Amino acid sequence: MSGSNSPWRYRYLKGDSGGLWHHPFSRLPLHIVDQIIDESNPHTGGKGLVHYFNHMQTWEGPVAEGAAGGWVLSGTTGAATIVPGDVPAGAIVLTADATASCNPTLQRGSASAGANFLYAVGKRMWCFARLKVGTVASTEFLFGLATPDTSPSTTGTFPSDGIFFEKATSATKFDFHARKDGTSTEKTSAGNTLVDDTYTIIGFLVDELGNIMPYQDGAALTSSVIVAGTANIPTTGDILQPMIGILGASQTCTIDWLLFAQEL
Repeated sequence: MSGSNSPWRYRYLKGDSGGLWHHPFSRLPLHIVDQIIDESNPHTGGKGLVHYFNHMQTWEGPVAEGAAGGWVLSGTTGAATIVPGDVPAGAIVLTADATASCNPTLQRGSASAGANFLYAVGKRMWCFARLKVGTVASTEFLFGLATPDTSPSTTGTFPSDGIFFEKATSATKFDFHARKDGTSTEKTSAGNTLVDDTYTIIGFLVDELGNIMPYQDGAALTSSVIVAGTANIPTTGDILQPMIGILGASQTCTIDWLLFAQEL
């Protein structure tokens, strides 16, 4: 089950030792997934929705720098690679070589697959991933939707436009950005402290009013919401694409799954 044509219509729930019930998408808030997949819901079915979901049991994108399957892997310093993981749930590992400031960047969008995401009030949008950073305090990081960039990092340059999480090398929490024309509205230290080589689920939901709510591990980060009308939210004409970037010699980011969706 992978790729943009995967229906991913799971309906069961899983419990945990604390008596909490979570969606099969491992702590992704239930209401987010169910709003997307429930075709009988008048709030989604009538508008139309497009999505990409990949649980990484099959990886259609590149494993070396270049384009494949609608994805582009690049690195302006060093050699960026992707290593598929031999694990039951599926995973890919975005990997930097030992070159100083090696900066692998994975972006969905190429000559054969254009950028497809656009912030618009009245149109909901979802952007989520389950991932882990190998060594948190040695890795710069970016994840979200953004305009193309070859080194989306603190040391390099953030994308000109986008909605994304990022962290500097020494940071142990994410910062959350809405960015337009090179200027950000930024919410610092959003969410939980990151732990080396430990999975976290991060992402954001744009609601019908245009508010941008970040999430981590199933919890809304209400103190870091970027409300509709805030300066520097990318608007009409700022076409965005999924992006994950790291920077740091011999560093890794392991991706268990990716989910991107928007109403039309």
